[in-house]
Amino acid sequence: MTDIFLQDGGSKYPALKFETPGDTHSGKVLEVKKLEDRDPQGNTKTWDNGDTRYVFVFTINTGTEIGNLWARGNMVKTIREAATAANVTAMVGTNLTVKYTGDGEKKTKGFNAPKLYKAKVEPGTTDESAAMW
Repeated sequence: MTDIFLQDGGSKYPALKFETPGDTHSGKVLEVKKLEDRDPQGNTKTWDNGDTRYVFVFTINTGTEIGNLWARGNMVKTIREAATAANVTAMVGTNLTVKYTGDGEKKTKGFNAPKLYKAKVEPGTTDESAAMW
């Protein structure tokens, strides 16, 4: 079976990382993709009930670079809440800011504590020509 990342041509842009609390990435959303989440060996990640886990990849223009925010877990929930608060129904064209605020409670031995985020979504233009780079 061909890996979804290979089918899609792979990522053209670097991942925007959140390494220490306070790290923030902000920019105009150019594209959003929903991909099957994979472990480092390329195997599809699943939930305890067998359902496939997904990751959302937000390609954003920060003004100085174009990069990808790989959203899963707490980040997905935070972005959805921010979009709802802003009355946004489509992410492409919006301005998205995500800040790593700290770590949550470590619940499982052998795993890192979950990262916690704050997000802000501001309506932007939906004109596709404005997303050209």
